[in-house]
Amino acid sequence: MSVGRISSSMVSYMNYTSSINQLRLQQALQNYHSNRQAVSPVQRVNSSYKDSSLDFLKSYNTTMSDLMQSANTLRESNSSGAANALKLGSSDETVAIAEERFGGVRSGQELTLDITQVAKAQMNESKGVNALEKASSGMDFSIRSESASGGVSYASVKVDARKSNGSLRTNQEMLEEAASQINRAKSGVEASVEVKDGKASLRITGKNTGEGNTFQVNGNTGIAEGLSDTVQAAQNANYSVTQNGVSRNYVSSANEVSLDMGRVKASLMSEGKAVISAQQDNEKIASAVSDLVKSYNKAVEFLGSNTGKGSAVNMQLRNMVRSLGSEQSLEKAGITMNKDGTLSFDKETLAANMKKEPNLVRDVISGRNGIAQAAFDRGSAAMRTNSAQLVQNMRQTEESWAADSYQFMNTFSKSGAYNLSNYMALGLMMDYFV
Repeated sequence: MSVGRISSSMVSYMNYTSSINQLRLQQALQNYHSNRQAVSPVQRVNSSYKDSSLDFLKSYNTTMSDLMQSANTLRESNSSGAANALKLGSSDETVAIAEERFGGVRSGQELTLDITQVAKAQMNESKGVNALEKASSGMDFSIRSESASGGVSYASVKVDARKSNGSLRTNQEMLEEAASQINRAKSGVEASVEVKDGKASLRITGKNTGEGNTFQVNGNTGIAEGLSDTVQAAQNANYSVTQNGVSRNYVSSANEVSLDMGRVKASLMSEGKAVISAQQDNEKIASAVSDLVKSYNKAVEFLGSNTGKGSAVNMQLRNMVRSLGSEQSLEKAGITMNKDGTLSFDKETLAANMKKEPNLVRDVISGRNGIAQAAFDRGSAAMRTNSAQLVQNMRQTEESWAADSYQFMNTFSKSGAYNLSNYMALGLMMDYFV
């Protein structure tokens, strides 16, 4: 965070805080003197009236602070903001998907993944039979599963051709009952029935990939002919990683692997090459743009509903509804300006533009002359506005210049009351009088 930004934000905060403290002090002084004199109903109304002015100033400050905060998240100068957020990405997610595990994403982080074989689980499948034809015989077989760690599990299947009511099952019903019994056994395999063009078959697949995870089918498979034959053998994944000019080969029984000394988790999807590197986090940028639009609209609506409070409110509203950029720039960010000065945001448009022109869109949003900087400047200008001018229409016309708290505050500093920064003294005086 730059010193300039800290200074600007602190000055705005000091201006607001000192103004509020001095308003309270002046009201305390008025109350102190009123304890020694008769208090008229008009003075009571006046006190309540000043409270409403104070509430308005608080809401004004909160609204503009929220706008500045939302804009600052997107400014390029904010090193911890969304504009500079990074995530790990893959050049081809049909080949590999990557994500950070720990240690943070480093700028310039890059490695190349070359997958020659992905890990697969063993799969057996019976020949297809007429799904609606009545079964001619039952099934009675077992499945023995072996894991790479040496564990063994079993699943037993026994299906009668006839149902409990004596009617014959169809071939599809026979296979579905067999699959149900296999899945209830909770062994090392899972089963499903595949139906295509009126033909039904029973498919058994190992739950885990890798050469060490296998199974055998033994017994009378009945209509599930060919179920003992392996359609897809279990196999390991073979891949190489090139980083900093050095390549290394690896073998894995699973397609979920760790890279870069465990800092990166990668999912191997298919054979091919993919570059894993630090990339701009477009999701965070889109979310931040959405927040900025909401804060901006809130500021516009707040000013628009309070134009009668003072001339400075009208001035800030006119300043706020000026375009944050050219129409082309707003379109790149997925933003359009409505007739009432508020903004609309289309996340899909922004995502498409960032995919086509990432650097240009980032500059339009977060650059020195970008949308975020313009919004930040609007909020900052609003925070520097003289508080007396914000509520000048709320002051009662019969108040004298000397008794007017807001004029009182602004006699000490042309740019506001923050130069009167002896907050401890103000606090002690307020405690004494209240």
